[in-house]
Amino acid sequence: MGEALKRLLQAMRLDRDAFVWMDFNDRATGDALVFVVVTRFLILLGLGWSLLGITSSFGNIEILFASIFNALVFWLAYSALTWAIAKFLFQGSGNFAMTLRIVGFAYPTLLLVLFTRYVTPNGMLAIILGAVWFLAIVAHGVRYESGLSLGLSAASGGLGFVAWVIVASILGRGFI
Repeated sequence: MGEALKRLLQAMRLDRDAFVWMDFNDRATGDALVFVVVTRFLILLGLGWSLLGITSSFGNIEILFASIFNALVFWLAYSALTWAIAKFLFQGSGNFAMTLRIVGFAYPTLLLVLFTRYVTPNGMLAIILGAVWFLAIVAHGVRYESGLSLGLSAASGGLGFVAWVIVASILGRGFI
């Protein structure tokens, strides 16, 4: 897991070496899955959820499973939508597995929400900062994988998110 953490830090710095490693290391998909699950668990803890139910009213195991399930559905669906937009709409190359890895390694940036909510009372600012960093990592990874320009790669990530909001609205409010 030490190598994965090293690559996570590289991805957060938008270092191309992280994306090259993800491309040639099939194990990176499992590492991305771990990052998604652990990130969602840490977000729950940061928002006051307790495994034992002592510190908040959200303290049951159903919340944990529902939240992790929602994170996994987001990870799979957003990756698929972003990959499809880059490949079919913008005529890029690449494969779904690599996009899945990229999004999984970008997911921990959402922890920024926890840190910025203590610095600023504006929760929307925290969400925007986390989303911008997330989309920057996705755009750089898609650019590496698809051979598209950074602008088209960023558009793929942004349109993937818009498509996710539409899909999540259809699935129901629990997925947003």
